[in-house]
Amino acid sequence: MARERQPLWYLFLLLKNRWFLVKALLIVMVPTVILTYMMTEKYTVTTVIMPPEEQTTSGLTIAGLGLAEFAGYFGGGMGFSLPLMTTLSDVYEEILNSRSLAESVILSTAYLDSTDLRETYEADRQLGLYWARNKFRDNFKVSITPTGFLKIEFTSSDPWYAVEVSEAVIVSLDSINSEITASRLEQARIFLGQRAQMAESSLVAAGDAIRQFEEEHGLVAPEEELLSYISNLAELKTQYATLISEISALRQGISGAPSATILFKERKAAELLEVIGMLESGIPAPGYEEIMPSVSLEEYPEITLQYAILRADYEMSLQITNAVKISLQEAIAAEERQQTHIRILDPPRHPGWKSKPKKSLIWIEVFLLAFVSLFAFLVARENIRAVRERKPELWEPWRRLLDDMKREMSFRRKKGDR
Repeated sequence: MARERQPLWYLFLLLKNRWFLVKALLIVMVPTVILTYMMTEKYTVTTVIMPPEEQTTSGLTIAGLGLAEFAGYFGGGMGFSLPLMTTLSDVYEEILNSRSLAESVILSTAYLDSTDLRETYEADRQLGLYWARNKFRDNFKVSITPTGFLKIEFTSSDPWYAVEVSEAVIVSLDSINSEITASRLEQARIFLGQRAQMAESSLVAAGDAIRQFEEEHGLVAPEEELLSYISNLAELKTQYATLISEISALRQGISGAPSATILFKERKAAELLEVIGMLESGIPAPGYEEIMPSVSLEEYPEITLQYAILRADYEMSLQITNAVKISLQEAIAAEERQQTHIRILDPPRHPGWKSKPKKSLIWIEVFLLAFVSLFAFLVARENIRAVRERKPELWEPWRRLLDDMKREMSFRRKKGDR
């Protein structure tokens, strides 16, 4: 038995049953070849989109919060912050796989007619869209390449129709992206417009306070050391007002950031407010000694200190007003400027050759599967014959079982005839 299971034994088995294998393989392969030639040829149109690039906007910033941040541009301009280990390509992939984009493409092309779902759609809109989305996703594939590019594939029996659908996908993606961008720019403009009005009101109030002070007490000429104090105090107040604006923008969803960022900015603003209060009261603030180098507020009259605080408020309001007005003009210009954010590396074109069916692969797979199955059948048959001839006692229970099964089948057949 051991020698019978050597490789030569298997070769002998194949040669012994060569005509059986040939006939069986022909019975399997001939219909397979005919069916592959009858299968509908399909074409896959491939489109490659370059990764979205980070948008930057020139111009002044307010303590690090420029127009780009006000508009919600964090790494590409989609208008929200991204979770850890998430890229803009991942966001675009989700948009491409979304129901909204699929329905937009289905309704903007003749997809309902190509899938014979027009009557279903007219009878029941939601049901028609459901089946259309399922068929669309069967032929639509989005993937991210190792380098971060977006690869879009659409398969159809008509290559030019596949090109049309791929172009509609790009148009829908660009429309959704532009809508998000326009919405964020509008929010930024409205937010900056409100801040500009608040800054102008603050500037007018600070100017009126100085003029009223001068009318009551006359002109005050602060010394050089006090001018330095006024300038530095105004800078601190500007930083505080800017932090408040940033926190307001974050809480209103104008720009995206995790909650930890908001908490950090709130703590920084509280610290600055405490320091400003200490400096205005003449108390040295730890860590801010450079604000008042060699200046002792006790040496100055109270009127001079009041004037210094009013001047600091006025300079702070003036800086913020000028900066916010510039940012507001940039926001208005950015909102009016139309930009296309989708960059295509490989536009949709005729593929030049079918993608399905791959006849040669089908033939090879069917041939290998049939050959292995037939070879396993031959080995099993030879083993059964060997057991029947050499060890009949082991085969006897199986023989009785097979006889019982035959009798049952024969009984059922006769009963069915009656």
